[in-house]
Amino acid sequence: MMQSRLWVLSLLLFYSSSIQAYSFGYTPNVAINGLQWSMTPAYLGADGIGGMDISGVTYKYTPMKVKEDDYIVTLENDKVGGGYVFQDVQDWSQREGGTEVRRTIALPYTPIAVFGDGRLKQEGTGSIENADVRYIYRFDPCFDPQSDPNCPGYKKPKPPPLPEIPDYDALQDESVAIAQAETDSKLYNDEQAEKEEEEEEDEESLEFMLADTTNALTIANEISQSVLLKQLNNATNLTNYYASTIPDNYYPDAVALQGGTIVDNRRALRSLSQDARMNEMIEEQYK
Repeated sequence: MMQSRLWVLSLLLFYSSSIQAYSFGYTPNVAINGLQWSMTPAYLGADGIGGMDISGVTYKYTPMKVKEDDYIVTLENDKVGGGYVFQDVQDWSQREGGTEVRRTIALPYTPIAVFGDGRLKQEGTGSIENADVRYIYRFDPCFDPQSDPNCPGYKKPKPPPLPEIPDYDALQDESVAIAQAETDSKLYNDEQAEKEEEEEEDEESLEFMLADTTNALTIANEISQSVLLKQLNNATNLTNYYASTIPDNYYPDAVALQGGTIVDNRRALRSLSQDARMNEMIEEQYK
């Protein structure tokens, strides 16, 4: 009994692991921009690629015509390689228009790769308004096993090959050979001496320029000072200051002491004793 239960459990696990995890849905309205479309993601949405299987079409439209006119509307999809995947014909001849039509067509699951362009074809006198065509589908996200590591059959990609690094021989490097080449010592010494002479000339030129600048500033300062003194003399007569005399008289002290006795400031005396102690401590440091 226990063995049979284990066998059933293992069988269920096997079948559940082999079942594809499909997603189901409807495409957007493929006739929103016109009565003809291609079976591409631009019309079918993001799932309109290899993993889509179409199982039906639901559509609606309103034929606009007068009763007496002949008018036929056909919803169809081309088949890759020739013919049609399906055709659904509505004959509106001798019928009044203006009434909305709603229809659904069931199809066996058919891979998207089989479908060619689709259209709402018109024959006769009339027009279509408010067309809405949507495909019913299922989508297998693991149609490409390499799209997800969790898909059955997924193979871990091989790491990219390492880039080839060419061997480097420093002895064959032209730049190294030039750097190691012997230098003409005489030419090097001549260039060094010429460079030193140019530096000395530049220093002398700089000294002359600074000397000229200093002399010019000195002359300008002397001229400006003499002009300033002249203007000051013209504006102010200093003779009165030079010619004035201060009489040499005696000025007796007019301060009078009240009480006749000056009392010692004991606080000051204590402060002086502290100063003496401080000086003594300072002198001890040097001893």
